[in-house]
Amino acid sequence: MNNNDNNSSSCESGKAVKRIPEGDDTATDRLSHLPDFIIHHILSFLETKWAVQTSVLSRSWRSAWKHVPVINLHSLRFREPSSFRRFVDNVLSLRHPFKVHEMIFILEEDDEEEDVRFIAKVAEYALSHGTQHLVFELTGVWSYQKEDICKFSNLFGTISNCDLKTLTLELYGVGIDSGFESYGFPMLTTLKLGQCLLASDKDGVFDPFSILPCLENLVLSHCNHLDRGYLGHVSRLKISGLRLLRLKLDSVWSTSLEIFAPRLKSFRFHHDMGELKFSKLSFPILDHAVIQIDDESSFMEEDKERLMDCVITLFQGLSNATTLLLDSRTVEVLTIIPEIIEQRPSPFTRLKTLIVKADSVPYTLLNYFLKGSSSTKPTLEFV
Repeated sequence: MNNNDNNSSSCESGKAVKRIPEGDDTATDRLSHLPDFIIHHILSFLETKWAVQTSVLSRSWRSAWKHVPVINLHSLRFREPSSFRRFVDNVLSLRHPFKVHEMIFILEEDDEEEDVRFIAKVAEYALSHGTQHLVFELTGVWSYQKEDICKFSNLFGTISNCDLKTLTLELYGVGIDSGFESYGFPMLTTLKLGQCLLASDKDGVFDPFSILPCLENLVLSHCNHLDRGYLGHVSRLKISGLRLLRLKLDSVWSTSLEIFAPRLKSFRFHHDMGELKFSKLSFPILDHAVIQIDDESSFMEEDKERLMDCVITLFQGLSNATTLLLDSRTVEVLTIIPEIIEQRPSPFTRLKTLIVKADSVPYTLLNYFLKGSSSTKPTLEFV
């Protein structure tokens, strides 16, 4: 096909092809003509390391990364820890002093003494620059066998009354202690804690989330409550939230756990191992509950009583649920502790829908969940 044929094909498409003259720099640098807010929005989807590297794309992009409202820092993108620290220091010092909308900070190291100072510097920058959404993942191994355990206050200083709305912390052994209560976080609506130690430095009830006035969503994942915390102080863990709407507990360990959430609508519970004992649950207007119990130790004869106490208190606390979902593993565990089925009345007085992720369920187990409703007969769904 000759050049005339090519031109003919282009014309037949119905669109004129604009040719860019060779050597015309203004025509080729189309990125420079993008509005600044669009450039900043595009860069906000990149990790900060890659955003900085885009400075070579165009003249107008050379300092664009300094205005991006999102800071996304991953230590694994650097071969040496020292290189990552230098990069972070440069980003925080060279960035224009605008508010930070979101910060993601992921550190995978194990130099505890040096990391504490470095992390505290990053946290102070985030909280002092109006960050609304903060994610901190510290995947090094932090020792908690000694009295000078690394506490939340060691990392986040003394800043309070910040603008945080969502906070996600994967802290791998860092202690959430009584000092957490001094932060307030007056605007925080969502809190997710993973791999944290919940340990009080005072005797009595440890209620670390009661001081969050706007908290609506709380997730605790693989968190361990030390009932004998710092210097041997004995505490009982309490989760209370007057505005809490959604609560998820995933593999939480505690020898005494009380939950008070008068507005809670959704409760998700997963327990796979370790000791957990509920002392009291209060969910007066609960709508939806999801229960997953796959504790391997439950199949040991000596642990059946412990599991039975936990399950009985749990089900009594969920008595107001209108929708309940059980998975196949939960059904299997419940069949080995028939005492809760045969000897106790069903607490589920408001249940409307029972959803079971299993091929078959013993009649006594189904009857336990369905017989408590005093109005209409609940709907049974197998999925």
